[in-house]
Order: sequence, then structure tokens, then C-alpha cells
Amino acid sequence: MKLNIIGFTALSAVAVASPVEKRQGGGGDGPYKPGTYKTDSSLQQHTIYLPTNPPADLKLPVLVWGNGGCGADGTSTAQFLQQVASYGYIAIASGGPGQQGSTTSAMMKQSIDWVTQNAGKGAYANVDATKIMASGFSCGGVEAMDQIWDPRVKTIGVVSSGLLTNQTAAKSFKKPIVYIMGGSGDIAYANGERDYNALPAGTPAWKGNINVGHGGTLFDQNGGRFGKAGLNWLQWVFRGDEKAKAYFTSGYSADGWQVQSKSLDNLKAPL
Repeated sequence: MKLNIIGFTALSAVAVASPVEKRQGGGGDGPYKPGTYKTDSSLQQHTIYLPTNPPADLKLPVLVWGNGGCGADGTSTAQFLQQVASYGYIAIASGGPGQQGSTTSAMMKQSIDWVTQNAGKGAYANVDATKIMASGFSCGGVEAMDQIWDPRVKTIGVVSSGLLTNQTAAKSFKKPIVYIMGGSGDIAYANGERDYNALPAGTPAWKGNINVGHGGTLFDQNGGRFGKAGLNWLQWVFRGDEKAKAYFTSGYSADGWQVQSKSLDNLKAPL
């Protein structure tokens, strides 16, 4: 099954852009900071985020990322992706740094294919292709949901997003999924709520809303509260981090999230 993202204009039109100097600042606060980004000729039209000097024996799980508006600027959410990288992950955004144009879900699949082919080799010797999360903001969230049937993808992240033309697809979602939403003022709110409610019994899911609108804090330093939730999900799902797990059971209250969850006991981390 593939999701049809034609007609995503309503969400993509309000994708938030951040100043160039803000996008390229930061670098994260993790143990392998700064998170940096680069390009690779073997994966054109993508931006690769990496930690600085991780231990040789540290395995790097993978986040593949779709941008708001399906925009092709792979640095549009650099604050968040550098934060992820600084904690020992490789993140791959569709689109090159500052690139113009649009992306497709096929470009996210290219990232997954590239990881599968290059993990364990050369500069990517410590990349772990068995731990891949697909996630994205707004239109990029639909690109991520389009990967849910790929057996190489273990979990999905939906940031200020929801299905449009294929509105019943969530009924078949069975992989762990996290929804990070901007409250009733988020243009994707109704779609995200509908999709979460449609998830089948037994699917591990967490949905958090903060009344900060479309994209929320994603463009704040390190991704703000949106970024904190996204990073904690990665830390729990792929590293079995107990502190990160506790964030989704009670710790979120300190950040003002309005939360619903389903079948989290079914999530046996690390995946």
C-alpha cells in the first residue's frame, strides 16, 4: 500500500521556514556534540547528519526525515536533526542543504536503501541499518508514514501531520508510532487525531499535543519540546533507555503535553 500525498497543499502551504543563520547554528547538547551535517556523492539530494567523534564501538541508529511542505531544503530543521546526531544517531533529510524544490516519499526510500547498502562500510562502519525510524514534519510526516510497510523501518514519527487522501490507511498501522502535534491551532490537528483514533488494537502509540500550532517548537534550539519528545522516542525505542521511556509514561507532564497513549506495554525496546 502506498499513501497518495497529492493534495497536501493545505498543510504544506503553512510550513514554517527559519532563518538561515538559525538553521545552521546550534549543534545539539548530546555527548557527541556538535551534531554536524554533510553531503555524500553516493546519496545526492540528501543531507546527512552525524555525531562528532563517537566511540568506534557505538552503533548509530538511523532517522530518515521528511521536511515541512515536502520542501527540498535538507537543513530546514537542522536544529532538531543536529540535536539527534549529537546523541549518537545518523539522520538523513531528503533534499540537500539549501536546496530548492520538492521531495517525494521515494526520496525517503532512497535514504533507507542507501543506509542498507552502506552501513558497516568505510565512513559508515558504525551505522546500524537494523534500527531505522522514518519521521517528518507536515507533508514530510506523510512521506514518513508511506514507509510504514517497509520491513526495514521499525517505527514512525508524525510531527504536525496526518493523512489526507488515503484517510483509512492508519487502520492498518501496526508498528510503534509517535504523534507530536501542535494542539487545536495546528492545521494538521484534526487529521492527526483521526489517524491516532483509527490505529488498530495493539499498536503501540503515543500522541502529545502542546498548544503551539503547526510545527510548534521544532525550529527552536535543539527542536524545543517537540525535539525533546522525538529524541526521547528514539532513545527508548532503539536503546531501551529507561529515563526516555519514563518520559512517555509520566515525565511529559513537566513539559505541558496533553497526552493519549495506546498499548505502550507492547513496545519491547530496544527494537
